[in-house]
Amino acid sequence: MRWTLWAVLVTQVATPALAQQSQTGLGWSALPALNYDSDQGFGYGVTGGLYQYGDGSQPPYLWAFEPIVFFTTRGRRSVTVFYDAPRQFGEAVRLTVRAYVDRDCCQPYFGLGNASAYDAALTTRPSLPDYYTYRRNRAVAVVDLQWRVLPRVRLLTGVAVNRNATAARDPSTQFAVDLGNGTIPSGEDASTSLGPKVGLVYDTRDLERDPRRGMWLEGIAWQGVVLPGGDDFTRWTGTLRGYLSLDPSLTVAARVFGEHIEGAMPVAMLSDLGSSFQDFGGLGGAESVRGVLWQRFLGRTRALSNLEVRWRGPGFRFLGAPWQLGAVGFVDAGRVWDDRGAGDGAAGLHWGKGGGLRVAWGQSFIIAADFGHGREAGLQTYLKLGHMF
Repeated sequence: MRWTLWAVLVTQVATPALAQQSQTGLGWSALPALNYDSDQGFGYGVTGGLYQYGDGSQPPYLWAFEPIVFFTTRGRRSVTVFYDAPRQFGEAVRLTVRAYVDRDCCQPYFGLGNASAYDAALTTRPSLPDYYTYRRNRAVAVVDLQWRVLPRVRLLTGVAVNRNATAARDPSTQFAVDLGNGTIPSGEDASTSLGPKVGLVYDTRDLERDPRRGMWLEGIAWQGVVLPGGDDFTRWTGTLRGYLSLDPSLTVAARVFGEHIEGAMPVAMLSDLGSSFQDFGGLGGAESVRGVLWQRFLGRTRALSNLEVRWRGPGFRFLGAPWQLGAVGFVDAGRVWDDRGAGDGAAGLHWGKGGGLRVAWGQSFIIAADFGHGREAGLQTYLKLGHMF
């Protein structure tokens, strides 16, 4: 779900920030959704929002409805709708609904395993498509309920439905080769997975969008059934995020993520890394290991870690609003395990390192430019909204 992250951040961060001028009654917004990264090129589209604030006494809103239309210059087209109601069934329950359709002519696939081979020359073959891409169309719907069981603890319950349709772009591509040798099972070209999920979330962050102190700990289990055939899988996910403020201008932020999949999850879904908010894409790219090619490594078991030092610089006012400059330095690392692929115990960790710039508007709207470097990919650029975590 790589396409949704920055687009959703545009709505989740920018539109409430803009709407703060009128925090009562019914509000609306319309904004461009823009981003860039070295893996997918330029992203562009339109996002809007309809917000019911009531009398303003129950932030951030009573409910929000946000549609997005989003494209990239490298062949991705998507439409999504998002509904969020923090008090749909009373103070203790939060309802979120997300549905999207995503069509991608050039989804990356480098093979399975932690030591899958890569030859940069195969990405620009004359008269042939990129060797490491395939076609993937998806339709997804997710409904979640978060129940407050203690002041800092929430119980997550929900259900997710995924429809995947895949095809090789050319018989000579890595995807076609793995279809032919059975690494990718037959029948995955058109499959539907559905099932429930449950989890616990412990959140002590001081701020949701730009935390300086506290932690986020979550554990999630998702049971899926793949149709046709009735094969099933279980995805176990754990995430720890921590934030330590060394002084008013300096924060150390860290994330540790681990996930294990048992059973027959389709290969087209292996690039999804789990979260209670929404899945993110990896392993490799702007959301997981910066400086490593997007979705470079696929496997049933995966782990990653991120360490950032965030500096907040001087503030200033522009157009009557408060702004603040900042910078970040980071080190990312991750790896996968999968006995169907190459080098289950080989290659070790895959590293990315670099730095970035930040421009913050108020406490929520953050423009981020990150520059990550990795061994295979070299220097990668990511222009987006919001911190990685």
